[in-house]
Amino acid sequence: MPSAMGTETPGNVVNLPKEVTARQDMYVRQASGLVRTVSARTALFANLVGMGIIVNFFWITEASAFYPNANLITTVGIGVLINVAVGYVYWMLASAMPRSGGDYIFVGRIFHPSVGLGVNLLFSVVFVTWAGLFAYFTAYYAIPTMLAAYTLAGGGGAALSAATTLISSTTDVFVVALIVLLAVILIGLLPTKWIFRVSVGIFVLCAVIFAIMIGILLATPQATFAADFNKNPVYGSSYAALVTAVPITTVGTFYGIVYTMLSFIGYANSSYYGGEIRGNPTRTQGLAIFGAPLIFAALIAGLYAASYYTFGRGFLIGISSSYFTAPGTPWPGPLYLAAYIVHNPLLAAFLSFGLVLTFFGFALIYFILPTRNLFAWSFDRVFPSFLTKVTRNGVPWVAVLVLGISSGFALWIQTYYPTYFDYATLGYSNFGFWFAVGIVCLAGALFPFIRKSMYAQAPKIVRAKVGPVPVLTIIGVAAFAASWFVSYAASTGNYLGITSGYSLWNLLFLPIVFVVGIIIYWIAYAVQKSRGVPIDLIAKELPPD
Repeated sequence: MPSAMGTETPGNVVNLPKEVTARQDMYVRQASGLVRTVSARTALFANLVGMGIIVNFFWITEASAFYPNANLITTVGIGVLINVAVGYVYWMLASAMPRSGGDYIFVGRIFHPSVGLGVNLLFSVVFVTWAGLFAYFTAYYAIPTMLAAYTLAGGGGAALSAATTLISSTTDVFVVALIVLLAVILIGLLPTKWIFRVSVGIFVLCAVIFAIMIGILLATPQATFAADFNKNPVYGSSYAALVTAVPITTVGTFYGIVYTMLSFIGYANSSYYGGEIRGNPTRTQGLAIFGAPLIFAALIAGLYAASYYTFGRGFLIGISSSYFTAPGTPWPGPLYLAAYIVHNPLLAAFLSFGLVLTFFGFALIYFILPTRNLFAWSFDRVFPSFLTKVTRNGVPWVAVLVLGISSGFALWIQTYYPTYFDYATLGYSNFGFWFAVGIVCLAGALFPFIRKSMYAQAPKIVRAKVGPVPVLTIIGVAAFAASWFVSYAASTGNYLGITSGYSLWNLLFLPIVFVVGIIIYWIAYAVQKSRGVPIDLIAKELPPD
């Protein structure tokens, strides 16, 4: 047995001579310890949970208020073109490199491991903070909306009183959000197949609520809703008084894609646990990564169209703008407004329960992803190898606990110190996120030229060409340009309703994280080199399954 395989520590390399080139036996184990249990259908459902088929009933409020010149239905058409291109790049790279770690592996093996760590650390910080943020959203928005909808539909004032009490107490919100986050962490300690069974369950319930909600909206003309609304108007204004006539413009629609693009985030999630995908990775990732944005686009286009049909675009702009100008009433999204229509407290609460499910699903999915990223960094010996410890069921329990603490810290900061890390900072993650996506797409475009030997071993579909030019290069360049346009659009002041003077920190936080990731890699490189462990050679090969 080669000396490099003398222990059972992932990625342990012992006294490799300088002339030794990277090879598979640098990895002590020929398996990572993760278990391949995720099917194509499960990966698809999990990606859709990470996208949130109901969440646009929430985001439509902000999109209507801050981008009133946008036609949200049209933004879906623009968004799906961009995301299908990005999805194609991720699909091809996940087929060529079917390992856990996603863009850490892709960018690290194509460009350089330091750049791969920078990109992946950026994404991981976004995901960890989102786990805390959406636990917070569950407590501050989703549960109060459900209780308020119950009251509005005739269920008595106690539910609304409870909602008001909850959101008026920072401590109560933190406690409820912490309970949500602890539930997420406990699920994260389950075997992978059970985590994804929970995800599938969330998707099925959300799909039922989505179908009921769309049916209710399509059966309710504007005149009917207006009459019901006028019996108990929000802000003391009638339906007609809230209708705001704002023209649709091409520029407004293009800038307005930022909330639609925020909603699309999630279809590439299965690339992060590629080492747990069973069967043919090209087929599985094709369905999960390439299929999810197409399905999602059809669903949210229908969601926007049905919302416009029942409530009216002008009314949604007016009531949303009124909320952000003088907040204090329940979140005026369609799930809450539906309580005016259904006149059934339990049904009204059940519809808004979809928001609870969606935010819980977000917290779960975006907690699981960085645990796999941390596992991949540690497997390459960039981070301490003890973080790769798994249970006999293949659960990376150390990574789960470490990131559980990190998510809890993000929740604490979000709740008690919003001055330093507030909703705007997290909201501008859309800017940093698409900045990093652009780097991944550029790596995909250049993959055939700067990693020729690895590209030559990729599946045939990855090596498809139009004449002499790889399809991956053509689509990768287009996806790179489109991603950076979305990043720019998310940096404009009216995103999140900020028209001027927004903090530069909010904008630059994630690019700084990207640079920090590069610095961390070179620190790890120096430390490991002093120990005789050439992590630069390790990173020239794909990790084992």
